[in-house]
Amino acid sequence: MQKFDIQSGLKAIWHQRQLLRSLVIRDIQSRYKGTFFGVLWLVIYPLLTLAVYSFVFGGVFKSRWMNQGGMADFVVMLFCGLIVYNLFAEVVNRSPGTITGNQNFVKKVVFPLELLPLVSLGTALFNTAISLSILCLLLLITRHSIPGTAIFAPLVLAPLLLTLVGLASILSALGVFFRDLSQIVGIVTTMLLFLSPVFFPVSSVPESARLLLHLNPLTYPIEEMRHVLISGIFPDWGRLAAYFLASVLLAWFGFWAFQRSRPAFADVL
Repeated sequence: MQKFDIQSGLKAIWHQRQLLRSLVIRDIQSRYKGTFFGVLWLVIYPLLTLAVYSFVFGGVFKSRWMNQGGMADFVVMLFCGLIVYNLFAEVVNRSPGTITGNQNFVKKVVFPLELLPLVSLGTALFNTAISLSILCLLLLITRHSIPGTAIFAPLVLAPLLLTLVGLASILSALGVFFRDLSQIVGIVTTMLLFLSPVFFPVSSVPESARLLLHLNPLTYPIEEMRHVLISGIFPDWGRLAAYFLASVLLAWFGFWAFQRSRPAFADVL
């Protein structure tokens, strides 16, 4: 049996980057193939979701964003949090079925399976780019400008993307052996929607629970994306460095776990 290690897997990803790009494009096209609105769903869905949440939390429950009391401020803050959460949830929810849903690739010895967990990330990142464009348009409409600190948005998102690489690799491998994992992950991501600072700022959480909230991998990127995209505040460089280091370690461990488990995929499937 051929031995796979981290180095060979990383080299395969680099050499097969054009194949990865083609797989992401195919995944995006297949998702909307045959639908009436096609890729317009990338705009329709986030706007509909934002409208519902804004009505429920901003209209019915009269939620406001601390000292920023307007409904427009609440909407843009909420949308920014939803964008980060949706990126995380889409990748994590799809990961357990990545390998089991592509059994034909598993039987091909020459196919670089380490690309498959990255396909859902690439698709989710494309969707996120569309949503961020909508958010920027909303900022221009409501605030007539976008702060200069917005240039740091990719830097803030980078650790989250590395975290998702690690989680996607781990969950993709585990999903081959534990078929109930998809159900468990779906429940966890739903809970995270309300346990993450999507509908509220961290500052509104009691001090006794704030430490627990900071253990949530979504807390930092949500808060910092609001800072750089909406409030015009520079990132917290110390927290960014710590989060980046932790995300690199998780990505490395996830890739190692995937490569270690890979030889058993064909036997299980």
